[in-house]
Amino acid sequence: MSNRVTKTELSEIRKGKISVKEYSNGEVSVFWKPELCIHSANCLIGLPGVFNNSKRPWIDIKGGPTKDIITAVNTCPSRALTFLKNTRIKSQSRKKGPKKAAKFARIQVLKNGPILVTGNFIIRDANKKKIRVETETAALCRCGASKTKPFCDGNHLAENFLG
Repeated sequence: MSNRVTKTELSEIRKGKISVKEYSNGEVSVFWKPELCIHSANCLIGLPGVFNNSKRPWIDIKGGPTKDIITAVNTCPSRALTFLKNTRIKSQSRKKGPKKAAKFARIQVLKNGPILVTGNFIIRDANKKKIRVETETAALCRCGASKTKPFCDGNHLAENFLG
């Protein structure tokens, strides 16, 4: 999964349509959308020198190498963290072909958190109307406390949801 900023997202960020905080080290810009964060802590665990929620600001973009930052951002399941490369990073690996769309949806139940759905899926409401999903991953609420149902907004933490 790549959390690279899409052209549409970048346009909305630049126009101020998305609430976002931007951090840049010159090589990469990391965008944090707090309203999408489901507090999986993948970033904190993966790269604590850059992501530390006990400091302000909680992202120290100069706290690690660009490649490691991109790797950590790519582990964010909700795409609350995304990135944009500002310059080319030399890579030893060969270029890969175009990414193929997943044939199936993948569902993962996070401990004490939401259900993550990735891949090829459609979400419909109770009236069978499609709910627009802008990303490859959707975090669905399990605790019932979300104010953005059916999506998770992180309120399971305040509710001390165990499940």
